[in-house]
Amino acid sequence: MPDNQSSNSTDSLTFANSEISISRTARFWILLLFDIPSIICTFFVLFCVLMDRKLRSSVKNHSLVLLLILGLGTQLVDVPFYLNFIVHTSVVPPNPSICILWWFTDIGMYNGGAILLAWTAFERHIIIFHDRWISTRKRRIIVHYLPLLFLILYIFIFYIYAFYGFPCENTYDYTLPYCNGFPCYLQDPIMGIFDLFTNITMPTLLEAFFSFSFIFRVVWQKYRSHLSVQWRKQRKMTIQLMSLTALNLSINVPLSIFNIAHLCGLPSDIGFEAL
Repeated sequence: MPDNQSSNSTDSLTFANSEISISRTARFWILLLFDIPSIICTFFVLFCVLMDRKLRSSVKNHSLVLLLILGLGTQLVDVPFYLNFIVHTSVVPPNPSICILWWFTDIGMYNGGAILLAWTAFERHIIIFHDRWISTRKRRIIVHYLPLLFLILYIFIFYIYAFYGFPCENTYDYTLPYCNGFPCYLQDPIMGIFDLFTNITMPTLLEAFFSFSFIFRVVWQKYRSHLSVQWRKQRKMTIQLMSLTALNLSINVPLSIFNIAHLCGLPSDIGFEAL
């Protein structure tokens, strides 16, 4: 027992020394002031898309709707839990189920969003350059709906198993954000590395590749065919895709680099503040 207390004290000291320079009070108000409008905008966009038959039936909007729904996990669970931690300086209530739910939204739904963004970037190639692949209902089911269904099932099955079914014992420290933020499956040499590369690093790299290649193909087609009308149709989708990609890559590329570096031996406290 004394050893555990000593370990917890050391962890708390390490966390306190490595916290970002922004005070907890400032973080509280920044997160709160951004989270509330974000939730309102998400529900507004979902309402507009789901209530409009044309928008609802458009294949280009389906993956974005799923991204918004996954994002609600962060907006409605992850951020409020962190705000609650700031107020109480501990996880309240101190319950393992709270920690696992927090991990599930912070890690599982976030990584799920990265996977869906990679698919969204790839699907834009199909919608613009290979629209015949989705020209009939049967083709849409095979090329569009089944991949989305597979990805959603994979995301939830993998992370439900990782957090609730994987045979390992979690350690919870209620004095730290995210209950120490390190679920035990990440320590497994197979499960942890698989999650890192398959669910974080690979989707980030694929998203970057598909997004930039999409831009290249759009620009190349514009100058080759001089079809201004078609370019106007593609411009909105291009701007939408690049906005999502720029925001996502600005976060996930540094995260992936530090995760790989930590696996290669970089001390875990290095890069903590940056992340």
